[in-house]
Amino acid sequence: MSLKDRGRLLLRPLVRLLVAMGVSPSAVTLAAIPLSLGSAYTFATGRFFWGGALAALAGLCDTLDGEISRLTGRGTRVGAVLDSVVDRFGESLALAGVAWFYFNVNLLYAALAVGALILSLLVSYVRARAEGAGFDCRVGWFERPVRVIVFLFGAFVLGRTYMPWALGVIAVGSLATVAHRLVHVVRQTQNQ
Repeated sequence: MSLKDRGRLLLRPLVRLLVAMGVSPSAVTLAAIPLSLGSAYTFATGRFFWGGALAALAGLCDTLDGEISRLTGRGTRVGAVLDSVVDRFGESLALAGVAWFYFNVNLLYAALAVGALILSLLVSYVRARAEGAGFDCRVGWFERPVRVIVFLFGAFVLGRTYMPWALGVIAVGSLATVAHRLVHVVRQTQNQ
């Protein structure tokens, strides 16, 4: 059983409860917005542990909405787009909150947070743009779940003193994935 399957099994009682209560996948998706806003504010004020906790809850919403969609068959293309947009919004808000905090502490760290934010967005954008143009782009290992794990490790374990290490890993891993995806697309054009 994969780690993802184990996680699904662990969340199944909560998913069933939400389904029984009539909660829609989109409602769970939208619940991540105030959590993400709170996370950004908390990071910006230097409370990295609590910022991480709110970011983790927003991430839980991202997992739950998909599980509710699968269980109920209520997933739609509009819901998938909404989910992706809210995910990028939440990730951007958390990194922007970290950048805001470091802006008054160390400009290099603030720039690193902004770089991690930009490169994280590019990981998703390159895939979406490539697939919209008809290319296969399901490559690259530094996707959102990995970035979230690294970011939460930074928030919970490294704290604000050593968070720049996590930001650096996010920036470098994201850059490598963007490059990998671009090379993958170019190779497909050469094979045509």
